[in-house]
Amino acid sequence: MINAIYKRGRIWWWKYRPHGTHGRIRFTSLKTTDRRVAEKKQAELAAESQQEAAGIIAPKPLRDAAQRKLSDHLQDYLADVVARRRSEKHIDNIRHRVGVLIDECRWDVTRDVTADSFQEWRQQQRLSAKTLNDYLEAARCFLNWMVRHGRLVANPLSAVEKVKTVGRETRVRRAFTEEEMRRLIGFVPNDRRAIYLTAVYTGLRHSELRGLQWGDICLDAPNPFVRVRAATTKNGKPVVMCLHDDVVKALRVLRLPDAAPVEPVFPHMPRIERFRRDLKKAGIAYVDERGRVGDFHSLRKTFCTNLARAGVASRVAMSLMRHSDRRLTDEVYTDENLLGTGKAIEALPSYTTGLSHRLSQISDAGGHGVARRVAGNNGDDVEETPVNIDESRDLAPSGASGREGQNGGSDGARTRNLCRDRAAL
Repeated sequence: MINAIYKRGRIWWWKYRPHGTHGRIRFTSLKTTDRRVAEKKQAELAAESQQEAAGIIAPKPLRDAAQRKLSDHLQDYLADVVARRRSEKHIDNIRHRVGVLIDECRWDVTRDVTADSFQEWRQQQRLSAKTLNDYLEAARCFLNWMVRHGRLVANPLSAVEKVKTVGRETRVRRAFTEEEMRRLIGFVPNDRRAIYLTAVYTGLRHSELRGLQWGDICLDAPNPFVRVRAATTKNGKPVVMCLHDDVVKALRVLRLPDAAPVEPVFPHMPRIERFRRDLKKAGIAYVDERGRVGDFHSLRKTFCTNLARAGVASRVAMSLMRHSDRRLTDEVYTDENLLGTGKAIEALPSYTTGLSHRLSQISDAGGHGVARRVAGNNGDDVEETPVNIDESRDLAPSGASGREGQNGGSDGARTRNLCRDRAAL
């Protein structure tokens, strides 16, 4: 272990290599001009380094972080998120959710953050299951950031399970039917008609549509398309999507001849109040009889449902929806009520067609049972299934003796065809 002091100018410095490592040599200013003070500080720092290496005490960054308020760490985290160019909405959500947890869970410093305190807070809330999971996810991201930057040993919320959301949704979205979409498109002006058509034929979100510029849209190509920039997408990845003919026609009506490439395509995106008024004008219920909501994001669900109805492969639909999990495409954004499951049942084969006619051929005229008892070669009773002979509808009579004109054994007993009897049954 390198452990020495030296003078740089008038100030003493400590030159050392951390105990038990083979890393680079480090230099620390002792901030003194007195040699004896410098030697005392050297001894204290060397002892501290050995205790850290032995695990007796936590590393100095952890000890310093433990003394700071958690709200100060949050400000550092938000500054890092801003530097990574995350969206304003994402930053505001983190600031609000983590800030609420710091206040209501009484997390003053890092040692106050425990799984029990979070679960106790969660039990007292009346928020939806999804919202509670959003709070948990925001806190986890913040604490994981602290772990990566050496401010925390481990995430105390890593073992906390999320709340199950299936069947506990406070807002269940539905997809619009074809008739509802025709009425909605027919009752709105050209600007909102283009917005709704673009949304239902591309699945773009409200914020992604708001960020579109005329330079992102190519209507004159052999196959018109829209190029969605990474700065406007939710996952931060660019995407190119083909445009339906109805969207191309609506955008051509909307585009002005002198429109600049940087001008927004939809400068006035409708808010939820405006969308609800459009639904009411078109005679479409915002909340259906099952309590499901038809909001603007339902246009994205309608797009995914229409892909499933058209027979598009699940993997292709997942790519068009820009999902990372196929279950999100199949289970959340596909409205199974519009998939025509009734027609699928009707398409199944019938197993009872002609069954009554076949049963009438193997039952006797008097309505007796299908099988009857006859005498065998050795005098024991055997079970015989009546069959038609020579395509006659009369049932073959039973008897104990041999029959003329039929196959039989040497003593005249009839030879049975069990396979044919089972087929007749």
